[in-house]
Amino acid sequence: MAGGHCGWSWAALLHLLLGVNLIVMPSIKARTLRFVTLLYRHGDRSPVKTYPKDPYQEDEWPQGLGQLTKEGMLQHWELGQALRQRYHGFLNTSYHPQEVYVRSTDFDRTLMSAEANLAGLFPPNEMQRFNPNISWQPIPVHTVPITEDRQAQGTRTRRT
Repeated sequence: MAGGHCGWSWAALLHLLLGVNLIVMPSIKARTLRFVTLLYRHGDRSPVKTYPKDPYQEDEWPQGLGQLTKEGMLQHWELGQALRQRYHGFLNTSYHPQEVYVRSTDFDRTLMSAEANLAGLFPPNEMQRFNPNISWQPIPVHTVPITEDRQAQGTRTRRT
């Protein structure tokens, strides 16, 4: 056949393939979200070390070197609020331990980031509030010792 013409036009063939694909593939509307895994870094932190003539030595950082700053805490609180909106209808309106598992490396800045994130994600309802003056509830953040944490093995020598 001259010019590769075999009776089917490319448009017809493409139309047929797309039609078969749409019949075989489940409808997007029929799909439901069943599981979410989130991975994120800590928020803004202070420097892990200073240089000799740096005017901002460790005593200039309220939390110390390598620690989460107020800005980092706010970043994760806002991220938690954004996740609450993003997964509205998937997450319950209140914290349920059987639905959420949080794991962090065993560094102050990562643990504090996770806690600030959870504070934004799950503000306590009236039943969960243990003190009327505090709009926060404790939510477990799991960790393992650095010697057993395969994900953080490189973190021991390379502090980020």
